Amino acid sequence: MKNYKPIYIMSSTLIIVAVILGIYFKSALQQVDSIKVTGSAKRDFVSDIIVWESTFSTKNMFLKDAYKKLDEDRKLISNYLKKNKISLDDVIFSSISIKKKFDYKWDSDGIKYEEFSGYLLKQNLKIESTEVSKIEDLSRDITTLIDSGIEIQSGVPYYFYSRLSDLKIDMIAEATKDADIRAQKIADNADTKLGKLINGQMGVFQIVAKNSTEKYSWGGTHNKTSKYKTATVTMRLNYEL
Repeated sequence: MKNYKPIYIMSSTLIIVAVILGIYFKSALQQVDSIKVTGSAKRDFVSDIIVWESTFSTKNMFLKDAYKKLDEDRKLISNYLKKNKISLDDVIFSSISIKKKFDYKWDSDGIKYEEFSGYLLKQNLKIESTEVSKIEDLSRDITTLIDSGIEIQSGVPYYFYSRLSDLKIDMIAEATKDADIRAQKIADNADTKLGKLINGQMGVFQIVAKNSTEKYSWGGTHNKTSKYKTATVTMRLNYEL
């Protein structure tokens, strides 16, 4: 009796190879029938909103006296802002935080213990304004407040752009046009015609400090500490040929 098993195996193998080659050639033909290009847009801009925060504090053995001192400090700060023509509508004073403070000490036997040293009261000051230069100057020079006996710490200003949505729309249009031009040139050089757009995909919108070496991230970078920024975006388009 003849053994047909090798023939069956060979036939099955040929069928599998034929299917694989068919898929490969179909994929190759599809690649030839379309073209994928990436366009980009880059724009420098200047922030028109600044957010600056600072913290002022006081410490006293008596809570009532600590509140009184902090209230006086807050009034001095408000007057200082008015004097520098800062609108109080742009100013927010946070709620007051209270902490009991203790000092570590050692008794005659060398045993460490805690001793109450007073109430520490803190309050945050936040200014959000379109008068960027004025708030910048204020954040850099708070010696007047310190000289008045106010314990205040200045934070780093953050910068934002009020027309960011419009900027994104313009840049997406610019990147799309750039991709379209690239696709047309490739088609011309290949002596073929550009067909309809199959699909398009926007890349990540990145905002970094101007002339910086900041790294881009997959999720998108948004620099907040620089007033002068650079925005970039890409558009990936897929055309029929």
